[in-house]
Order: sequence, then C-alpha cells, then structure tokens
Amino acid sequence: MSNPFGKATTPWGNTGERLLAAAAVKIELPPSHHALLAERKSAIEKHLERDDSPLKGLIRLFYQQGSVAIGATIRAKFRFEGFDIDIIVELMVSGMTPCEILDMLYVAVRGEKGSRYYDMTTRQSRCVTITYADDMHIDLSPSVLLDEYDPRQSHIFHSKLEEPRSNDKTVLTNSFAFVNDYNTRCPVDEDFQREYSKLVTASDRGWDRVLADADTVPVPAHSTEVGGKSAVTVALQLLKRNRNIRWSTRDRRMPASVMYSCLSLEVAAPGRTIGENLRVIATYMLDRLQAAKRQGALIHVENPCCPGDIFTDRWPENQSAQDLLITDLRLFLQQLELLLSSEFALSKKAQVLKEMFGENVGQSVVDDLGDDLGGMIQSGLHKFGPTGAVLAAPAAANAKPSIPPSTFYGTRWSKP
Repeated sequence: MSNPFGKATTPWGNTGERLLAAAAVKIELPPSHHALLAERKSAIEKHLERDDSPLKGLIRLFYQQGSVAIGATIRAKFRFEGFDIDIIVELMVSGMTPCEILDMLYVAVRGEKGSRYYDMTTRQSRCVTITYADDMHIDLSPSVLLDEYDPRQSHIFHSKLEEPRSNDKTVLTNSFAFVNDYNTRCPVDEDFQREYSKLVTASDRGWDRVLADADTVPVPAHSTEVGGKSAVTVALQLLKRNRNIRWSTRDRRMPASVMYSCLSLEVAAPGRTIGENLRVIATYMLDRLQAAKRQGALIHVENPCCPGDIFTDRWPENQSAQDLLITDLRLFLQQLELLLSSEFALSKKAQVLKEMFGENVGQSVVDDLGDDLGGMIQSGLHKFGPTGAVLAAPAAANAKPSIPPSTFYGTRWSKP
C-alpha cells in the first residue's frame, strides 16, 4: 500500500479500483460520527422513558434498522445531509389506531415547550423525525410485536394526516431479522477488511477529537474494532450514492435503500473487489427490473426473513419510476467499465468518477492523490500497466507523492 499508483496491489491495485475505494471513503460514515450517533440515540431513549413521558413503562425495546444497522450509511457533502438513522420503538400497547400510536410517539418525543426536541420534531406518515442543527435526522418508527415466539415480527403503522383515517393501516415488518441475515451472510474478506479499515480510520479527522473526549463522550464499539466490512457493503454504499446523485433533481420518491440491500445480498459472494461487486450487483438489479418491465409489472422485492414484508411497497409507484432506474443502471454500468478499463486516460476516469458519485466526492478524491498525480492528470503524462495500475511517465516516475496514501476502515456497525 506504500505506492498505490505503481505496481498493482490487492485489493485495489487497478487504478479504477483505487479510485472507487477512495470515493467510498469519502462517503463513508466515519467513527467520530458513529460515536455521535450513539450519543444521540442514547439521549432520545432516555427522553422517551422519562417520568412524565406518555410512553413511560410502555417501551419494550429500541433497535436500529436500515443502513446504519448493516454498516451501509453514507453521508453527503461531508455533513449529515441526507444521513438518517432509523430506530424502531417497540411498544407494549393494544387497542389503539395507527393515528393514535403515531400521535402518542410524536407527543412523547416533542415534550413540553422548552424541551430540547420541541422545535426539532416532525410527525410523518410512518415515523416521527428529529432534525438536528447539523441536518442529521433520527426517524423513530413505533411498532408492536406480533408473536412473542417470533421476534421481531411486528406491525408498524401508516397514517398520513392529510388523508382520511380510513386510509390508515398496519404494515408487516421484521427489519430486525433482515439486518441479522445481512450481517450474517454478507461475506468479509480479511485482506479487504484490514486495508479498508486503515483507509477510513486515517481519513477521519474528527476521530482524534473523539478519542481525546473519551472520558466524557461514550464511544461505542465501531466497525474498525469488531468484525470486518464486506466489499459487498462498500459497493452497496457507492450504488446508493449514485442513486442519490441521479434522483436529487427528480421530484419523486427514490428507490428504497432496503431494496438495494436485499438485492445486493442475493448475489453476494466472497473474493470480489469493489468494482467486481458493483458490476455483479448493478447487473443483477438491472436484470430484475427489466424482467419485471417485460412482464408489464413492477419489481417485487420481499424480506427473505418475513414473507409479506415488502421492500418495494412504496417504490416503484409506476412504470415511469422503474424506467428511470433502468436507465440509471445502464449508464452506471457503462461508466463503471470505463473506470475499470486500462484503455482510458486518468483525466477521463476522474471525470467519470465525478459524474458517478458527485463533483464534490470526485474532486476530493483527485485532490487527495497529491500534486504530482494531479499534474499527471492535467498533462496526460502517465500510462497504464497491464493490470490498469498507473505508471508515471519518465519525467514523473521517481516523484515522491506529496501526501501519504490515505488509508481506510470499516466493518459492520455494532449496535450502540
């Protein structure tokens, strides 16, 4: 890893693989943000169980669902923008309507005037959202356990305030089981996990501050310390980032992250690089979407651990939405092949990287390659080896990188 732009190294000796790894680090949730996540999760749990809370004595369990629970959370523009933490609040209630349950959670979270959450809380159709000043969100979804012997098969609740109460309903879910299934089945390669762990840890400028405050800030076990992050999950994060870029200008619901996670797991296998996983997952998703389109249907993706828990219940809402993702995935695969090819100049690869994952991420990756490599990009003074690794032209061949190669981190997130 001492020279990532010379001789090919495992697992990202190919230049395209190296660029993908660097882009993944830029969108990764770093350990310092994970620590803040844990602190805020703990604070809201204590708030909901306070003495004057409407939910005092009625909460059985809190647990995370969604991207945070499988280590696939991404950030945007290096802030918490678009960063949602999904928490299930399992309640011990009966005989209440969906609207009443969501309203009760809303009142409990908001608290009295002057409460820390009073002006930060919004009641949604299936959850209650807390929005922090740094634009991080916590979504709290109330649930009721259906079967004591089949944890955590539950009902969550749908109640849109602007619609008639006759439209309210319960929705079957077992996100807990899916998270466990994903974290158990998703393959982790030790070499990849070790090298990626170095990269992300070194890139987290806030981590030293968190460590310095360790006596007062509870720092949970993090993926850099337990288990190992799968290249499948890193690929999943990049696919989600590409989705966010493509759909940011579309005034419509985005494809659900859990659909991406489920389809990624269906084709997960050990021994693949980030680029190989991206190719396999994106091709599989495209095939599934096109098969549904040929049948005049919408793609159907279901929780493998809970029949009836439909991951595509709200997207795609119609063929038009489905067609947009088909077009996006076709373009993604074309761009991926260019990025991984040894036939194109590094300047072209850098431009494609920006188109795939956003100008900010792409430019930051290029900037981090250092002044020497930046000059190579501008002048075209480079060539590719047989594996696609970058070889400097003679004038730059012995130039020392102006910065040390960034090193990463990762693995599955532990529960705070």
